[in-house]
Amino acid sequence: MPVEVQVQNGAQMEGILLDLSEDGMDILTAQPLYPSASMTAHFVLPNTDTEVEPRGEVAWANPNGQSGVRFVDLPEKLRASLKTWVTANSPQLPPEDPEPVSDCKLTDLSLGGCYVETDSPFPERAGIVLCLKAGDIEVKADGTVRVMHPEFGMGIEFASRTAEQRDAVGNFIDFLTSRPGTCPELLVAPRALKAREDHDHSGAAITYGTHDSLLALLRNHEFLTQEEFLNELRQQRTSEQVTS
Repeated sequence: MPVEVQVQNGAQMEGILLDLSEDGMDILTAQPLYPSASMTAHFVLPNTDTEVEPRGEVAWANPNGQSGVRFVDLPEKLRASLKTWVTANSPQLPPEDPEPVSDCKLTDLSLGGCYVETDSPFPERAGIVLCLKAGDIEVKADGTVRVMHPEFGMGIEFASRTAEQRDAVGNFIDFLTSRPGTCPELLVAPRALKAREDHDHSGAAITYGTHDSLLALLRNHEFLTQEEFLNELRQQRTSEQVTS
């Protein structure tokens, strides 16, 4: 469906709405948007008279003009209307085998973040949804890409480090360190898109302590070249590995 996009302090442009949920949308515009950009949109739900004008933030963007937008401060009444429309208009498709978002390898993990090796990393400041699984333990967390190394990997800071989440990540780390033969599974996807699973069968170096050296490295990456960053990352890795 057609959509009008107004980027804050930028030009107005037209686009196509590719996917929609009560939390965000996937759009295609003639000009690429930029991650973390604030914007407003306007579109009419098909077969209705409902005009929708949500405010949003670009969670991720590709050079081809495709972007994922996360809605911001969406009124509950409008959220409910979108959910009702999406439910009524979603095709009932047979289940498919999950396709990986990208070929990911979890290499480093701490209470505050992680590093993921992948040929297709998301851009810096992109919003990410992560799900880590091992045995009966599953940890879900929102994250933000702090550093991106093209065709190599990305460092992700967990967005909400509440006491509950820290305990969950800590329990996950304890589980991995106590069971060296465990193969963790990793799911990574942009917040605005449906997450698709990618199984990881590789080792992850674990940072566990009062000072989160991995998180500090992610936050200070701009002072380092890619080679310097990766060398520092390797130095931080402990001998405790989770191997397949």
